[in-house]
Amino acid sequence: MKEWLRTACCGIVLRGLAGSLACAPATRTPPPPSTPVSISTFQSVAGKWAGIMRTTPRSREDDWITVTIREDGAYHFEAVRPIGIMHGQGTFTITDGKLRAETERGWGEATLYEEGGRRMLKIIGATKDGVQYSAELAPTK
Repeated sequence: MKEWLRTACCGIVLRGLAGSLACAPATRTPPPPSTPVSISTFQSVAGKWAGIMRTTPRSREDDWITVTIREDGAYHFEAVRPIGIMHGQGTFTITDGKLRAETERGWGEATLYEEGGRRMLKIIGATKDGVQYSAELAPTK
């Protein structure tokens, strides 16, 4: 009898949550910034950036990645994956208005986009074994 009561209560609570979520007003998120901006100093992109990283070939799930960029170009990243946490560090260079990093494992390039007071770093790259990745990162606190 207790199990039946617990199941019924759970069902009522879940139905109530679903109903309140269905009635919640839908807010539109603005499209990501689409205007590229040349990066001339590391200070202009220093700070913490976070977002979703996708790989090709596609993995079952995308990774949440956080990249911290210092004012001297040094960076540290951490990607939360289903199999654990991947992390690394290095130093960016600025080439043709973009951030660039190359290590023994692969390369990455970041382009800054700004529009309407919003900023985004679009990152593309590849590992030496041929896995390609991309990410759209927003500033975080």
